[in-house]
Amino acid sequence: MLLYGSDIALANRLESAEAANGFAMAEVTPGAEALAVLGGCAVFAGEGSPLTHTLGAGMDSASATAAEFDRMEQFYFDRSSDSLIDLCPMADPAVIEEITRRGYQVIEFNNIMARPMLTYDARYQASPALEVRVIEPADAPLWCHTVARGFTGLDSPPEEMTSMMSTICDFGQAFLAAGGGAAMSIRKGVALLYGDATAPEGRGKGVQSALIRARLAAAAQAGAEFAMAAVLPGSGSQRNYERAGFQLVYMRVNLRRAKP
Repeated sequence: MLLYGSDIALANRLESAEAANGFAMAEVTPGAEALAVLGGCAVFAGEGSPLTHTLGAGMDSASATAAEFDRMEQFYFDRSSDSLIDLCPMADPAVIEEITRRGYQVIEFNNIMARPMLTYDARYQASPALEVRVIEPADAPLWCHTVARGFTGLDSPPEEMTSMMSTICDFGQAFLAAGGGAAMSIRKGVALLYGDATAPEGRGKGVQSALIRARLAAAAQAGAEFAMAAVLPGSGSQRNYERAGFQLVYMRVNLRRAKP
């Protein structure tokens, strides 16, 4: 069971860790910018980039103001980008009112899965047949190519996607298995697991489960108190995380207001 349950204290903890990860990512991504706004982090990493969105926003009444919304939107609009925000359902009610008033549209839902590391069982390990390792700098191109293949299903993924993946190696740990890769960052005592991708030849062989287990072991060794991941509802990824002791904490909604 989760240590605190699905409550506002845990949601604040997870959302704060996401915002901290956004600031760290912006620091190492060429051309990226970050703005502290709405109590979270607005990231711009290029128009249309999946890294361009606001994280951890609106969790307290002091930050949930129309003026803060104006600052966030101007940050994106000045860069010819739509305004994008990933919103926790336990955000302050004033944020929901502003989202509605400003005509934001839902573009995606993500299930936020989490587990306490206090109950982590070191015996829960990857199969010996599936070696997982933290990559060295020399292995970064292989990791980027493998993960890009996993996301696109293409033998030769677009160069811009492979290049974008390289930034992950600079602000977190990247893990590589035969046929798949994933990453992890630890912020404010929370291990954020992300970037999970399995190339076509690795699917159905337990690759993602092995990557989850390897990252949990690393998180436990680093002293993380929680681990979390965002997955598509009802996906194979959600089932794999559930098998690793994760539970659904809340569903996050991804919202967009089109640029003027």
